[in-house]
Amino acid sequence: MPLELVPPTPPDRKTAMVERIKDIARPDGMLQCSRCGGRDTLMIRNGDRIVGGKIKAGTVIEKGICPHCYKRGVIVDLMPPKPKIVKAPKPRRTKPKLVK
Repeated sequence: MPLELVPPTPPDRKTAMVERIKDIARPDGMLQCSRCGGRDTLMIRNGDRIVGGKIKAGTVIEKGICPHCYKRGVIVDLMPPKPKIVKAPKPRRTKPKLVK
């Protein structure tokens, strides 16, 4: 009995729309959510206060997250992670052999 592959089902309207939004060309450096395709960001601060009629910023809790996914309870970070610097390993010193 030969094995037959089942063709993939066509995407529903919502999935097709999200994929079309993700495929739209964007300028270099523009952030875009990998989950929903949104291009706006959200910053959450705790402890804002009014001093002299102006808002004094508090502590930043989350920065650069997708607001559309956040409304659904998912935190998607739009900022790419910082690259880690990989150092070359130090050469190992061999212990001198004891002379008898």
